[in-house]
Amino acid sequence: MKKVLLSSLLACSLFAAEQNYIELGFGSMDSKNNFSTDSKESISSLGNAQSEKESIPYFEFLYAYELNENMKIYTASQFGEFRIGSEIESNYGLFDFGVKADLMGEAWKNPYQTGSAREKTDTQEFGVYLGYGLSFNAQHESMIKYEFSNKEYDKDDLTGDLKRDGKRHVLSFENMYHSSLFGKQTSYIGNLALENFDAEGEANSYNKYGVEFGTSTAFNDDLRLTLLANFGKQDYEKHNTAVNQKVNVKIYGAKAVLKYSKPFDYKNTYVSLKSGYEKEEANTDFFDKENTFGILSFGYLF
Repeated sequence: MKKVLLSSLLACSLFAAEQNYIELGFGSMDSKNNFSTDSKESISSLGNAQSEKESIPYFEFLYAYELNENMKIYTASQFGEFRIGSEIESNYGLFDFGVKADLMGEAWKNPYQTGSAREKTDTQEFGVYLGYGLSFNAQHESMIKYEFSNKEYDKDDLTGDLKRDGKRHVLSFENMYHSSLFGKQTSYIGNLALENFDAEGEANSYNKYGVEFGTSTAFNDDLRLTLLANFGKQDYEKHNTAVNQKVNVKIYGAKAVLKYSKPFDYKNTYVSLKSGYEKEEANTDFFDKENTFGILSFGYLF
């Protein structure tokens, strides 16, 4: 499964789903990304990536089991990442904690290699997370979450300040406010995320800041549209000798999900169309990234 630059909110994973589900589908992606192993193996210079079109499979699921009325355990997967966790409801709020792993990552051993074919290597990322959810009133939901993980490359040809193994820290504050304006059930979304990646090489260590906002509107009992926009900035800590720059990146994008429940009157099913665009614009051409995607999927609730 290829990791697309898709917000977790598109699958409504900000707050846990009320039902277990499995979702399968396929899509198309047009991307420019020199660091992706879907880009060209051989490059002649450290310039802009060429556009690559491909078909992508899509798979996600959630299975939760209630131990009692206040506690449940769950396992979930989305975009190649697996989570095993637990939720506890209390008089003081909702606690969500667990472990996560991404075992299907790939990278180039040396993404900056020119004149000959670049070779692939596997990556793994393991970590833990802890979230605290609270509501200020019946229409409001929010969650503060901290995630820590360790990322490793099986074989990394980069040395010194360019080494990429490292530790990731993510702090996020996610909000959703529900209303019934004009007779439609609408949710307003506002999120803030701060990320620090502490790599062994300082040129690959960075701080990242992002905001996301949008709406999710139910047109009727079966049809819902979610629209999101995001803006961010990513600043690397040290001069990158491969591109002769201290890299800074601006990030922006827009995404949408149209979800139709009970197609053809089949109970416990839904069809979802996800689409979006995201761009990372750096002060050096080699770090520029661009991604346009569309995914059609079928889900089953159980």
